[in-house]
Amino acid sequence: MTAPTKRFRSSLRGALTVTAAALVATLPLAGTASASPSAGFAHRTVVTADGETFRLGLAATPVALPADGGTVRVKGAGYNRAQGVFLAFCVIPDGVRVGDPSTYTSLPGPCLGGRAAQDGSSRRITDTGTGTPGITIPYGAGGSFDTTLNLKREIAEGVVCGETVRCAVVTRADFTATDDRTYDQYIPVAFAPSAS
Repeated sequence: MTAPTKRFRSSLRGALTVTAAALVATLPLAGTASASPSAGFAHRTVVTADGETFRLGLAATPVALPADGGTVRVKGAGYNRAQGVFLAFCVIPDGVRVGDPSTYTSLPGPCLGGRAAQDGSSRRITDTGTGTPGITIPYGAGGSFDTTLNLKREIAEGVVCGETVRCAVVTRADFTATDDRTYDQYIPVAFAPSAS
């Protein structure tokens, strides 16, 4: 007889694999066959204070960009529609090991600014119906979203992805729960070396 914990872990792994596979199937790969890597994925299961379980899936493509940046398509699924999230391009905090949520103890940042709708470098996903047009978008069915981010390697003056810091497409709880690390997810992004 299989121990209950082993059965739970096995079923959890299966659910996460299905979530990731569904995101892969719905995200067309960008670029040519030589582009590597062309897509990135993140997933985690969270349980809210009232006992609800959410299986968060996040996918982005491409995750290898030219030196001057580019546009990345990002899809999410399984998020808690009662909690808004920010989707942004941020510095990965020291101590965070991508893929190990137990290390997600610090707020991601700084992040690439995106307060103007035309910047397209960040989004707030929420069902509250409030926010900046062009930046704030509602969740789709099943806590899903599908949008794009315009990324560049210099997050802020002197803060350069791949040179001084590690950077990633991230989700995190929005300003209604800034200290809540439950919704943190990271998909690292790389840039080609700058031409000398």
